[in-house]
Amino acid sequence: MTINQTSICNEALSLCGAESIDSLDDSTENARRCANIYPQTRLSLIRMHPWSCCVKRVILSPVTTHPSFGYANTFPLPKDFVRLISAGTKNFDIENRHILANSNSIELIYVYDNNNEQTWDALLAEAMSLYLCSKIAKPITGSQAEGDSAWQKLQMLLKQARAINGQERPSQTFYGDDEASLIGVRY
Repeated sequence: MTINQTSICNEALSLCGAESIDSLDDSTENARRCANIYPQTRLSLIRMHPWSCCVKRVILSPVTTHPSFGYANTFPLPKDFVRLISAGTKNFDIENRHILANSNSIELIYVYDNNNEQTWDALLAEAMSLYLCSKIAKPITGSQAEGDSAWQKLQMLLKQARAINGQERPSQTFYGDDEASLIGVRY
């Protein structure tokens, strides 16, 4: 089965016990509900977890305007930026869709707004269906019970996704390549 907006919405509608749709452009109430909340729900869910299918790497160059104080350079964030994973430097701030840092470039690893559902991980597609269901259940059924159940299932799914990420990525140290000064003092 191909994963797309309609299939994800139909899964959410099915979880609510509602009628499926042919497209988000349908003139039905269910299609309008899904179409209205889908983009923001997608962004929120992608921001909740660093899904590997939503990760990009890019090297940023500074712009000519500099911060008034505190940092030497300003780096504009990519338009599809949703969440930072790594800036490749220890000393930086994010302000107003820019990274401020003293370095000459930023090796940015970030979560981007992946709106191509065909590239999504199966867990992300399932999580999206659960999140949508949690939002549309009450307007459709008149009860919040299905929505609350979907929310609880989403929380469990996010825990599973974190565990899987932990298994698929190499371990990382808390203090970088140098031995932490307090750890070195003990020996």
